[in-house]
Amino acid sequence: MRNALSKMPRSILVLMTWFSSQSATFAQQSICFTIQENPFSDEAAFSGFSNYVHVLGCFHVVAEAGISDAKLLHVAAVAAELLDQNEDGRVDDPMLQQALEEGQALMPIFNFEGCKTEEALFDAYEGEGISAVLYEDEIDPQRPGHWGSDATVEEVLHTINHVGHVAVYPEAFSLGPNSSLLTVAMDVARGGQFMSIPEEQLEDAWYHYDDETCDYECMAIEYLYWAIVTMMGILNDSSTARGIAHEWELYSPELLESKDARVHALITDAAYGIPLLAPDGNYCP
Repeated sequence: MRNALSKMPRSILVLMTWFSSQSATFAQQSICFTIQENPFSDEAAFSGFSNYVHVLGCFHVVAEAGISDAKLLHVAAVAAELLDQNEDGRVDDPMLQQALEEGQALMPIFNFEGCKTEEALFDAYEGEGISAVLYEDEIDPQRPGHWGSDATVEEVLHTINHVGHVAVYPEAFSLGPNSSLLTVAMDVARGGQFMSIPEEQLEDAWYHYDDETCDYECMAIEYLYWAIVTMMGILNDSSTARGIAHEWELYSPELLESKDARVHALITDAAYGIPLLAPDGNYCP
């Protein structure tokens, strides 16, 4: 990948405009990236992908044929907004940028779970830059980050946090038990330190992750995601609050600050540069 990356051009202005089929209002998305042919097609792991966007020199997005340009560019825009919150064309945290570049942070987009491209990727992939994936039906450019509609913010955040923040700020974000400020806060939020899912939901907990396939480190990265999007305000409506209550109870910034002071202090500490502005799907610095 590194040889191919060295030959890639910088971002070029692409102005995307489309109409919403469900509304009479005009919706314009401005995204300043160009879609390129997959530069890694000669590698077995990436041979099934056709299109590619390189985000701010440190985050790769690859999509297989069938993924629309709108959805590919939406993922790229969300990644850019999370990395460049003031949208001046540069990653806000140079150390985070370096970690993502060195770790080759990458977001693959598939048409559906279990497709041949996905199987080929994980059969041949030997890197550590993929922390999450996206499927075509999980992406909604009209509702960035909206729970149940668009998983883009969640999956891109997982990758930035896992490949980037964990490496740059281990004392704050390491994922092992008793290893960081994050895991200490999570153990309180879960009502105790659990290496697996508790058999019963604990009354004094507000984070109730119940996926049996998710180990302790996985639960920590999910906890970080919930805290960040809570502060972004993405969860702060009654419908979303009801839908996520079985897993996460603190749907508003006010609730997070009052109930989970540890993680609130962690993610709002300017020293770590955690993105707290919700992406809107537009990126054109």
